Amino acid sequence: MIAKLIDIISKEAALFESFLELLERQKQMLVTNNVSGLNEITALQQEKLSESRALSRRREQLISRIRQDHTLDGDVTLARLAALADENQATRLMQLRSVILSLNEKINDARNTNAMLLNQSREFVARTMALLARMNSPEANYSGSGRSERATGTVMLDRRA
Repeated sequence: MIAKLIDIISKEAALFESFLELLERQKQMLVTNNVSGLNEITALQQEKLSESRALSRRREQLISRIRQDHTLDGDVTLARLAALADENQATRLMQLRSVILSLNEKINDARNTNAMLLNQSREFVARTMALLARMNSPEANYSGSGRSERATGTVMLDRRA
């Protein structure tokens, strides 16, 4: 059963690696403002999340069976499972643990970066919309003669952003 568990956890690690790659591609789509590419990446991410849920269910079922077979109480961690396994399996479990923890940290960093890019994009769109709205409603100003006149207001847009 430990061998099956190692296989499932290996598949989860590979899935996390591919999800991280999708996050990197998503970042590129956000930077280049590629909406169709972003939609494609989002659909692929949804597929990976579904696969991850299925693997997680299989892993939990297997851990439940291992818990029953070995009458384990409390949380069943990889360290506890490594104690039940032979030396090669224990080594592999600890390697997978390290890989998954590292991938989890990288995924969190990439998600935070992408969230920041999305927020910046939203702010840019909101500022642009506010500038465009002001173009059609000029503000009252004083002229050199002291009379109130309507300002035509020049609006500048930075197209490089």
